[in-house]
Amino acid sequence: MAGSSTDPTQQLNDYIRTMHDQGILDDNFDQLLALRREQNPRFITELISMFTNDAEAYIAEITNALSLTEVDFSTIISKLHQLKGSTFGIGGHRMYQACCELRVAAADGDKDRCDELFLRVKEEFNTLKQCFDSISEMRRNIISNGTRRRRRRPL
Repeated sequence: MAGSSTDPTQQLNDYIRTMHDQGILDDNFDQLLALRREQNPRFITELISMFTNDAEAYIAEITNALSLTEVDFSTIISKLHQLKGSTFGIGGHRMYQACCELRVAAADGDKDRCDELFLRVKEEFNTLKQCFDSISEMRRNIISNGTRRRRRRPL
């Protein structure tokens, strides 16, 4: 197949570039990739897993705060601050932007706007999670292939 890349590392790099082009990821994700060390090749996969678990918990707490008869805007703002910080740190650009917009609506006490923007935050989270799931799978394949190659090498 002329022109197609079968190198898993190049495929991963191309995928990450595409996620940048779509605005899903930003340079903060690249900085995390640069921190990866050979002593811990699963660093990115572990970081993604922690982010996903934390984000799901924050989203559940925001969901609860929005569903109350008397909306708890202070809890929304607090949990959103944590979610926004985590998202920024891991390089989830579009999700971060959605969190910022939701933060403004929560500070204004606008329930209808919060409901609308929270749907966007959840959609962006799902998109980012799918992106991270793909990256994690590609990383696992690269690590697995590297381990198999090292085992086959003669001493």
